[in-house]
Amino acid sequence: MTLRLKIISPLKATAADLERRQRRYHQQAQPETAVSVLNLDSGPQALNSSGDILSSAAAIFAIGSKITRDDCEAILIDCVFDPAVDELYEETGILTFGPTRTTLPLISLVAPNFSIIARSQRQCELLAKLVQREGFGNRIQSVRALDISYEEAKQTEIYHKVMLSKLETAVSKDGAEAIMFGSTTMALTDDMRRKAGGKPLFMPGMIALSVIEQLWFGGLWPVYSGNSSS
Repeated sequence: MTLRLKIISPLKATAADLERRQRRYHQQAQPETAVSVLNLDSGPQALNSSGDILSSAAAIFAIGSKITRDDCEAILIDCVFDPAVDELYEETGILTFGPTRTTLPLISLVAPNFSIIARSQRQCELLAKLVQREGFGNRIQSVRALDISYEEAKQTEIYHKVMLSKLETAVSKDGAEAIMFGSTTMALTDDMRRKAGGKPLFMPGMIALSVIEQLWFGGLWPVYSGNSSS
């Protein structure tokens, strides 16, 4: 049975950015998963501070609270800061997933520690706080910021050059046994995998998508969440 997944952008995205998010998730999804990425009616243009995250959470809730069980089987927030996850589940009764809280237990299964690589130092700090709240703070080996803007992060040449450098530092200097990226849909390349020297690279949005699919297609979905085949 088809899994209908609503994915909510954390930003009031441009048409190009929304299409990029839709494309990345569609490429990763199984054939029987119907992915739909929703844009915000308002909200921040980038997530650079705790205030931006709060603004994003409010806008996400405004959109997500209108979703019903007739619309989808699950909601995924397309943001590593997991904004409005609990609030949407409480409001809608639809299973709602945060990429980071979904990813962290999996990292702990394969690595004793990990480094966080995010776009800015402030994002690294905010993500580290979330990791600590989720109970995995003692596994953070280091945090490394790309120190580029949101627009620069979407420019492949700039992004790859800085990312390869930070990956090498996190693995070779910091001793990271895994990497968690402070983004949901950054592209993973063969160069990045080689630079990581075989250490697992966790892109939380893609990991969350795979976990949701495994639960749904593996028959591990609760009856009350809208699985009419149960």
